[in-house]
Amino acid sequence: MTNKLLNALISRESTPAKVGPRIEAVREALGMTKADFADSLEYDRSSLTKVEKGTMGLDIAVGERIAAIYGVGLDFIYRGDLSDLPSDLRPNVVRELARLRKTL
Repeated sequence: MTNKLLNALISRESTPAKVGPRIEAVREALGMTKADFADSLEYDRSSLTKVEKGTMGLDIAVGERIAAIYGVGLDFIYRGDLSDLPSDLRPNVVRELARLRKTL
């Protein structure tokens, strides 16, 4: 993918509306259901749904758990920095972000 396309997909904003799709893209790229992902993080399932919809912010402690368990860096979660994703997960996350962008 070209840098221009990647920049269009990734916003550097850390608002809930921008962080939510990043979390959803990571979850989808991992092939996990919302229930499984929330349970793996010891996080409330309804809160995860709100985060993914962008109606609730992601608590930093949950972001840190995502980083620790799945290797997804906080710079990706909160700023959209693709270099802070594991290289094996990056293509799938980018694909999911593109898919989500089409549905928004």
